[in-house]
Amino acid sequence: MKKIIYTAIVLSIVVSSISAQQVTTHAPWTKEDSAAINALALYPDSVRLQIFQACEYPAIIVNVASLQKNSSAAFSDLLKDYPKAEQEDIWNMTRYPNLISKLVSGGKKSNQDIETILAGYTAGIHDVALKYGSNNYDLLKSIDDLQNKSNLQFNQLISLYPADAQKTFTNLLQMPEVMSLLNDHLSLTVRVGDHFSRDPQYVMHKSDSVALVEARQNAQQLQDWKQTLQQDTGLQNEFKAAASEFADSNGYQPSDVNAPRDSSDVTNYAVYPYCYWFGYPTWYPYEYWYPYPFWFDWGFYYGPYGNMCVFGFPGFYFTNWYFHYPGYWHRFPRLGSAYIHHYYSVDRSNTMGRQVVHGWVQQNRKYLPSGFTKNDAGRPEAMRQIGQLNEKVMDKEGNIDIKARDEYFTKNSSQFSALNSRPQQPKVDEERLSPAANQEYTKQPAVAPQRASQSTSQKAQPNVNVSRSQSNYNMQRAQQYHSGGWQQAEPARGGGSFGGGRSGGGMGGGGRSGGGGRR
Repeated sequence: MKKIIYTAIVLSIVVSSISAQQVTTHAPWTKEDSAAINALALYPDSVRLQIFQACEYPAIIVNVASLQKNSSAAFSDLLKDYPKAEQEDIWNMTRYPNLISKLVSGGKKSNQDIETILAGYTAGIHDVALKYGSNNYDLLKSIDDLQNKSNLQFNQLISLYPADAQKTFTNLLQMPEVMSLLNDHLSLTVRVGDHFSRDPQYVMHKSDSVALVEARQNAQQLQDWKQTLQQDTGLQNEFKAAASEFADSNGYQPSDVNAPRDSSDVTNYAVYPYCYWFGYPTWYPYEYWYPYPFWFDWGFYYGPYGNMCVFGFPGFYFTNWYFHYPGYWHRFPRLGSAYIHHYYSVDRSNTMGRQVVHGWVQQNRKYLPSGFTKNDAGRPEAMRQIGQLNEKVMDKEGNIDIKARDEYFTKNSSQFSALNSRPQQPKVDEERLSPAANQEYTKQPAVAPQRASQSTSQKAQPNVNVSRSQSNYNMQRAQQYHSGGWQQAEPARGGGSFGGGRSGGGMGGGGRSGGGGRR
């Protein structure tokens, strides 16, 4: 009996020793490994786990991307003879789960039948669905057949793998940007999957730790941004004016822009992505899976009394829009200065927005004065003048002639006293940037308006508030942080992806481009 007990004790010690070794012994970590895993930290832990699990199966990712490439091409072919506006309507319908399938199942529907189906969907899609459900049954049936075929091929593809892997990829199809990023940065995907397969507990522990730190930093950053707005009424006014122009450039009416929103509407706002199999509209220059409303891009909305309700920092799309066009720097210099203050005062998260701001500083560094990134007091005037200088040499398409700018500045330097008087000797330090921050800007695609649930305006109040819920904003920020972090960790993008959607040049993947809009 003693021998049995002794043996059990020895075995227990051995097992404990092996377990300890498994926890403390890891494959070598590189800087890129850590950056790749850290970039996933802002996702909810359940989503992070699914991404880690998916990274263990790069073959599935590549094969699914190939399937997506074929299905999206077939979908585009179905729409090619329709006007652009109608194509956009159909693409928009694909965002709503099972909508097209319900409209065609059992044969063509009467208007009353269609309205019954639409009772389960948001009002924003009702008119479009009723129109095409009544008049374009054959097209919708072809689209439904294509989706069913793609789903069947997908299920056959993943059927050779374990059940948990099948479930993971089925869930990730609802997050097409994640699927696209995993394929577009396949080398990082393999790195993450290798570490996770070797020691999943350690990778989860590491990512949880980073997530906790990031959550605290994000909360502080939001508080800093809110405080910056509260302390400067002029900045608030510029931000509101710029936000209205941003919405206008995307096809919204003043009634949409100024309509107050209840915090419960914001809390419950659901954003459906475009269907992964069909992709996003072909004319969008960047990956654009999630059509967030304009006020998500602002980072604020107008409350019931017209007050500014801040729930986050301005998103990548609004940021890119602002820094694209010199007229905005000229007319809204306090807003640009606030951006610089935010992204240069401390080490901010490496989001796509941060890359835009740092990229802008580098593109204009030889004209910026000494201390530009630190001198809050003098920076707005420098922003105004650099915008004015660039406007002088900008053509109708918004392009800047660098040589003409240099010549104009030389002849008229007295007009730009706040700038560096000797641009041949830059006063701002050179930074290392990811390629996405240095490329050409292109025009931002329009987004179909999401009508406000309220339209009555009430007396404005001067306070700036933070909304109760940030769930949708946090997911958007996680996607942009993932995209920005992986682009920084893997600056050379070549030969590592297959299919997986369209991507273009410019300020980077993961969303709409930041063009100048209507001017």
